[in-house]
Amino acid sequence: MTVLKLLSGPIIGAIIGYCTNYIAVKMLFRPLRPVKLFGRQLPFTPGIIPKGKARLARAIGGVVGTQLLTEDDLKQTLMSDSVTESLRRSIDGVLESKSETTLREVCCKAVDETQYDAGSAVMQEKLAETLAEHVNDMQLGDTIAQQVLEAVRQKVSGSLIGMMLSGDMLDSFAGPIRDGVDNYLQGNAYALLYPQVTKLWGEAEQKNIGDVNALLTDAGVSLTDVVLHIYEAAVSEKAASILHSLDLGGIAEQKVNAMQPEELERLVLSVMKKELNAVVSLGALVGFILGLLNLIF
Repeated sequence: MTVLKLLSGPIIGAIIGYCTNYIAVKMLFRPLRPVKLFGRQLPFTPGIIPKGKARLARAIGGVVGTQLLTEDDLKQTLMSDSVTESLRRSIDGVLESKSETTLREVCCKAVDETQYDAGSAVMQEKLAETLAEHVNDMQLGDTIAQQVLEAVRQKVSGSLIGMMLSGDMLDSFAGPIRDGVDNYLQGNAYALLYPQVTKLWGEAEQKNIGDVNALLTDAGVSLTDVVLHIYEAAVSEKAASILHSLDLGGIAEQKVNAMQPEELERLVLSVMKKELNAVVSLGALVGFILGLLNLIF
């Protein structure tokens, strides 16, 4: 009887500690919704987590958006060995299965035909403009003038006209020829090149994927490697904009806000059930120890 009397204090303390922590843990979730009495909402309703769901959603969204997946993480994931190897197998499979499909048909499956035609026209114009700029930078007027004069010298060499046309006289023609060619190309290079570009472009887009791949392979170029290089360059340049457009933080916040209190409770308990049970058990242990200390002191 004396032992039971002595232990009654620690046991009561353990029960109080257990019940107190149990209620505290339950109050994290319960009640799930506000409770009203006489038109007034009772304090501590709903539970702490349902009441702070909006703040919890913002916090989770912030963590997901800024820390869970960063720009470097996205780059490492999209350019990892496993992803690139899987992409390589997919490209090889497409090249094999679509070997009789033309480049135009492949492009028109990826984008709308109208969009492809508009983009194709812009690309042809840009290509012709770039080629025209390079032609003008090459200073072909001087090269052509020198070649023309050299051809004239060889043609009239040893003849009466050749003796009449001294070297200085022929050289004097170089400047006008050079300027004439340069001026002509400056104003007409684009007009001369654009039809050729469109012709070559049309021929290229009608080639089969298999033929293109074979030509590139013979030239020591892998079409698969070209596509992978374009993919990696796009990921490196566009990772930040891709991550921003995904808005993972905003999606996570919306998902948490859309969850019912019961779903939120199950989610938290699925992660922290053992820890919360440990808190309840710890309350019983602390209550028991305090009961023992009360007997000693």
